[in-house]
Formats: sequence, structure tokens, C-alpha cells
Amino acid sequence: MVLTDELNSLRELVLRFAGEYVAPRTDLHQRMSFPEDLQNELARKNLYGIGVPVAYRGMGGGWLHMAVAGQALVESGYNLGVALSWLMHVLISRFVFFGFGADRQKIAHLPSLATGVCTPCLAISEPGVGGHPARLVTSAREEGGVYRIIGEKAYLTNGPIADLYVVLAITSEQDGRKSYTAFIVPSGTPGLKRTEPLDMGFLRPCPHGGIVLDGCEVGEENILGLKGHAYPDMAIAFRRIEDAMMMALFVGGARAQLSRIAEALRAGGEQPDRGTASLLGETVSTIDSLEVLAYEAANLLDQYRIDHPELLSMTLFMRQTAVTVQERISEIVRISGIDPGQPCKALAHDIDSSLRIAANVAGITREKLGRSLLS
Repeated sequence: MVLTDELNSLRELVLRFAGEYVAPRTDLHQRMSFPEDLQNELARKNLYGIGVPVAYRGMGGGWLHMAVAGQALVESGYNLGVALSWLMHVLISRFVFFGFGADRQKIAHLPSLATGVCTPCLAISEPGVGGHPARLVTSAREEGGVYRIIGEKAYLTNGPIADLYVVLAITSEQDGRKSYTAFIVPSGTPGLKRTEPLDMGFLRPCPHGGIVLDGCEVGEENILGLKGHAYPDMAIAFRRIEDAMMMALFVGGARAQLSRIAEALRAGGEQPDRGTASLLGETVSTIDSLEVLAYEAANLLDQYRIDHPELLSMTLFMRQTAVTVQERISEIVRISGIDPGQPCKALAHDIDSSLRIAANVAGITREKLGRSLLS
């Protein structure tokens, strides 16, 4: 896909930012907390405002803008965790608050989200059950126009630093079928307590953690979207968008690794053998193709939202392609005997771990897609 002048300018801006503020930081892969100074710099460059309309103090643009920026952030910054924390912020701002918010909610929250004053967090998963809708138990009981939320959420990206939680809670149940509603719950709400941060062993410094909701009270005005429709409208849709948008980050990570590998090979002074050169070329061409697909997936989101019939298949294919790219990169490092450096190794570990953690869900999705052919 040929990028417009606007998108190329955005890409160059983010490449320079990541090269100046992210890549030189040797502490990032050891940190469980997101550096406040880096968060401030992202806000100063208005990068949290990508995807939020200018009317709400954002930078404007859409999903393709976020994909281009996310790829550049990893490609020049050599850190997937920084990019993931940023990506979740802008995805929630655009899809959840801009997509589902009433006018008053957009006016109240989008400017602070776009300028980085507030950090959002989508709270769906729970301890031991993940995000499976049949097993979630967090509930919101209405009492005189006030909802009391009781439960616990876990594995939350940006959970330890969030100012606004969008909490999915059960508001009704009929014949064993639960209906969920999304509530905006500010971090200072009485009864909300953060649990200890979770060290996943990868994706640092992107913070993960949980919250306990012990009778948090919010009003009707805190409901986001349609009451009782949050799981299909918000949770399922957000997962599809996240899966598609993560591909641009993987492309950036692959390009960053290949850049370091080429640098190490040149420094060695010897030309690679034909087999290694061929594998390099095959890897480059695969990454180029994956980039086109990642941008096209974002473009489909801009044009059709999440209901484009090809988006799911495209995302599954991109994910498997990303796995193949990482395998080839590892093989190049192995057969050439080079040391690509610690930033490259840490980035490879983050990408490998991220792809593995979603493998089961991808497998289930592929099975459902296959069975649909027989129905």
C-alpha cells in the first residue's frame, strides 16, 4: 500500500520520536512500570491523540494512522511493551469512548485521553477464567438508580496506571445467559482497589495488573453503550480490532530485528553464503507482504468497522505469517552465528511470547472457521 504524504509524515515523526526517546533507554526491558517521563513525551507529541478527532483535542486520523504509528514505534524503538501500552490507550480512546460514548461522555473524557492526562483501561478478564463470557462473575446491581459493582478483574493492560476503567459487569441473567453492561469507573471511586502489578516476564515496561471492585457505586450516566449489550458490541469487537492492529507492531519488530541482523553481518566483514542470503531475501519479502496486509486490515477497519467478512481470515493468516517470520529470523541468527545485541534479543523474546500466548485462541478460531464450511 502506498502511503499518503500525511501518513509518511506521521511515520517519520514516530520514527524520530522512538529513536530519540525509546531506543536509547536500556532500562525498559527490566521495568514493570511505565516510565512517567516517557508517558509525558508521548503526550507532548500528541501521540495519544492519534485516532481522536481534532474537536476533542486529538490528532485526528483513523485505524491506518494508528497502524503506521505503531509499526514505526517498534521499528525505531526496539520495544514491543512501550508500543503495546500506547496502542491499548489509543484503541480504547477511539473504539470504546469515541465509538460508544454519548456526546456528554465524549466531551468529558476524550480531551483528557487524547492529551495523555488520563489513561484508560478495558476491564473484562477475571482471575482464572480470562474473558470467557459464561464464566465471568463481576456483577452490577441497580439500587435506586445507582449501580453497585462487585467483583475482580485481572490481566489488565495498563491496569496499574489507569485513571479510567471501563468495567464489564453482569446486569441481568436469563436461562443461564448473562447480559453485560460497560461502566466507566474512575480510579478514585470508593471501593475500587488495585491489586499488585503482574510481572508477565515479557512486554516490559507495559504494565499489567488487576482491580477489586467492592461495592463501587456509579450512576446511570456512567453506562457506556447500550445496557446489556457490552459483550458482543464491545468485548468481542475489541478483541478482533486488537488482533488486527497488533500485526503492524509485529511488522515493526521484524524490521527492527532484521536491521540489527544486517548491521551485525556487515560488521563481520564476510558475505553470507547463498543459503543465508536467500533466507534473508525470503524473510524481507515476507515482512514486506505482511506490512501490506497489516495496513490493509487497518484500512478495512476505517471503511467497514469490524464487520468486513474477510477481516477475521486476514488476521489469522497474518498471525501465522508473523510466526513464520520469527522462525526465519531465529534461523538466520543461528546459522550465521552473529550476536544481534540485547535489544534485538529482548524484542524477539517479546514477539515470540506474545504470539504464543494467543495461539490457543487462534486455534479455536481456525477450528470454528473450518467447521462453518460444513454447516
